[in-house]
Amino acid sequence: LVKAMVEDYDILVEQFRPGVMDRLGLGYDQLIKINPRLIYCSITGYGQTGPYRNRAGHDNNYLSVSGVNGYSGREGELPALMGTQVADIACGSLHGVVGILAAVNHRHCTGEGQYVDISMTDAAFSLNIMYGTDYLAAGIEPAPGKELINGGSFYDYYETADGRHISVGSLEPHFFEQLCMALGGKDLLNQGAKQDPARQRAFKQTLQRIFKEKTLKEWCSVFSEKDACVEPVLKFSEACRNEQMQARKMVVPVPCGDGETLDQIAHPIKMSRCEPRYQYAGVSLGEHNREILNEFKITSEVKEALISSGAMGSDK
Repeated sequence: LVKAMVEDYDILVEQFRPGVMDRLGLGYDQLIKINPRLIYCSITGYGQTGPYRNRAGHDNNYLSVSGVNGYSGREGELPALMGTQVADIACGSLHGVVGILAAVNHRHCTGEGQYVDISMTDAAFSLNIMYGTDYLAAGIEPAPGKELINGGSFYDYYETADGRHISVGSLEPHFFEQLCMALGGKDLLNQGAKQDPARQRAFKQTLQRIFKEKTLKEWCSVFSEKDACVEPVLKFSEACRNEQMQARKMVVPVPCGDGETLDQIAHPIKMSRCEPRYQYAGVSLGEHNREILNEFKITSEVKEALISSGAMGSDK
């Protein structure tokens, strides 16, 4: 069935460990004999080569091996646990899409398909762009709590009077001035302008004290008209109701197929000529088996055999 599909469907994505698709008779070298224009993308934890190629892994493993977790977190504490899968999604899925689209563009120019090898660890390693360049060029090892955006400056989260948190990213001079003028005026501005580590620690302690004087709602009101890169740390339920997310229509009702709808996260890319179509909130396993099989040149007996054998994942 896959070989029949590859005659028409000319992009394939798989995420087995290296060698599995070859063993199934569905490797790249086998399928390009059917369709030389095939773009074949493999997404794995460690890639198709190297001593780790056959290792199992999860998001925290990939971020650890890539060095990202080595300096993410606060000094003297455990590395930071991410609330979302950075290596899986930002490094696996999104880099996979970028690779596939680059291969599609190449095919438009040359007529050639190609193999795209995506390692989630490689892609996570590429995220070290800010401090990785310091190490590679000058041997400066990044460390937790020592760098500009991991706790070594006032760029941080601060607790408010009601136990909530607010994010402060006012690094550039014009943002920094807005921050200081909103919190304490020129004295605070003079204190925070000193760049040596001891002064920065003292400045940060001052901000911690000040932010505990008002609730999150009160601070949001203070900074609502300021251009200071200061925003509340929202719960996900609050983010769904946030005026910016609503203006961007980032939560959309999607049909369930029974006349009802289910709210889901919207497509984040806005385009002037192509709007996404939200057709399915989800379907049961195998719901479209026959519809898909009818697209291909296989007999009805083969179709029924594929379905009844469980090869399609369902008996529908």
